[in-house]
Amino acid sequence: MSAPHDNRLRALTHEDADFWADVVDNVLIVAVTDRKGIITYVNDKFCQISQYSREELLGHTHRILNSGEHNKAFFRDMYRTLYSGQTWYGNLCNRAKDGSHYWVATTIIPHKNANGEISGFVATRFEITELMNTKVRLKKQAATDMMTGLLNRGGFNASLVTAVEASRRRNADPQVLVMFDLDGFKPVNDIHGHHAGDEVLKTIATRLIELIGSQDAISRLGGDEFAVILHHSLKIMPLQTILNKIQNLLEEPIMLDSATVRISGSIGATPITGEESLEALQKNADVAVYAAKQAGGKQARMFTPSLHKTTMERAKILSEARQGVAERQFEVYYQPILNARTGRIEQAEALMRWHHPERGLLSAGAFTDVFADSALAQIMETHLVQSFHDDIQKWKEAGLPSLRLAVNLSHLDLLNLEQQIDLFSEIRQLNLDPSTFMLEVTEQMLQGRRAEKSRLRLRGLAEDGFGLAMDNFGYGTVRLSTLRELPLQSLKLDRCLVRDIATDTKARSLLASLIKLGHGYNLAVTVEGVETQEEFDTVRTLGVDYVQGFFISRAVSATELIRITREDAWNPASTTA
Repeated sequence: MSAPHDNRLRALTHEDADFWADVVDNVLIVAVTDRKGIITYVNDKFCQISQYSREELLGHTHRILNSGEHNKAFFRDMYRTLYSGQTWYGNLCNRAKDGSHYWVATTIIPHKNANGEISGFVATRFEITELMNTKVRLKKQAATDMMTGLLNRGGFNASLVTAVEASRRRNADPQVLVMFDLDGFKPVNDIHGHHAGDEVLKTIATRLIELIGSQDAISRLGGDEFAVILHHSLKIMPLQTILNKIQNLLEEPIMLDSATVRISGSIGATPITGEESLEALQKNADVAVYAAKQAGGKQARMFTPSLHKTTMERAKILSEARQGVAERQFEVYYQPILNARTGRIEQAEALMRWHHPERGLLSAGAFTDVFADSALAQIMETHLVQSFHDDIQKWKEAGLPSLRLAVNLSHLDLLNLEQQIDLFSEIRQLNLDPSTFMLEVTEQMLQGRRAEKSRLRLRGLAEDGFGLAMDNFGYGTVRLSTLRELPLQSLKLDRCLVRDIATDTKARSLLASLIKLGHGYNLAVTVEGVETQEEFDTVRTLGVDYVQGFFISRAVSATELIRITREDAWNPASTTA
């Protein structure tokens, strides 16, 4: 059925061959080669786009146009198709005489002689340079973080795939995955606004490019999280030097329009090997980042199998804690605080305990990671406030005198503003009197970049009616002016000051001086860590106001507190067993 059409086309081309040749020459880039690929004919359009004259092209192969864009496998596939007698279709990047590259959509047709043997090839092309450049540009944009110009997570994943494949080759160069996030970045957003936060991210990106260079993959994975795949830079300087330089560039002050800010970073690194999957490599780096944070931040950690074990244990604890919350395994215990003058228990420090089904009763020190998990911490804090409400009601029904509850803010990380708002709003919603609570703060909460913000927040809490106490005084370094500047009501002397006071005159004199210091600032003074009768008698003789420690009682349940708080039932000797 196609014969009439074919015959008509042959007739047209035969009658007006020049016309049809002009059509081809005006539309297509044409080249003809012999079986060996030697160019025997090119049209004007071919010469125009390649910038070579016809004399420069004839007698040569297309290697003269090789751009280096395509690998050997690409051309092997092309020749395999052509020499099998099939037509080849594809996009080719060629190099013009001036060195510029151009793209052509190409069709190469084997030309056969009367015996059906391939005698040469005819190649026709359309220029698609702009189309391909647009495609490359869009692909690059899809892999680029628009804010910083670094790779985004998609671009990073593609680079990591390439790095893993390269690591599987024989004698492959070493490569290292480095990941970090910014410690102190959130306060920049909170205090100076998100525009300032964006400027910080851009500055860090610029510094990374200047340090690492453009040959290694640098990416912003999202938020304040960055990743670097070290390869070429490892040939220039040792890994530890690079990690130190990254740490230094993170800590270098950043000038904003409104202020100068300082941040730092917790850095994790892991070697890239062909044995690890992409997910495993990123998890290993995350493990190292977490280890750096746990060690206090501002440092880099390499991944090790022991770190992996620690992380697995942490994941297990968090999983068990989630189940424990659902099954109400957590309970607030209270350690009594005795009025040294009246002999009555007037305060109690609230401490979280976990009735673990396998490990027994655990103190908060055994599950600190639970409070580091924001979702779990929020649930725990809600549980804490509800427990306060229920326990206070229980004490009232038992006819117990009103107790003031000491809550250690640093242990619960409640200086996070969002958590504070939730916690203290819940206290009000349950109609709990703020004056019932003595909020204990530590020196660490009043130092560093957050110091002034912390002070403002604490003053606001005092204005709302909450009591404030300086905890662990004497253990570290607290400026005496802090005792005057903050609206404190109480000073808690650290347990380390109690050691040897029964036998050491200097230790006793130091404790006496600090008690007088607290009284000089019109603060009630509590001594922590009292464990023996001698220590109890000594601190009471020195004029302390309140005593806390195992000699008075360990932390007990709300029900047990009722028993030992009744005036006629309290006896230190009976509560230390």
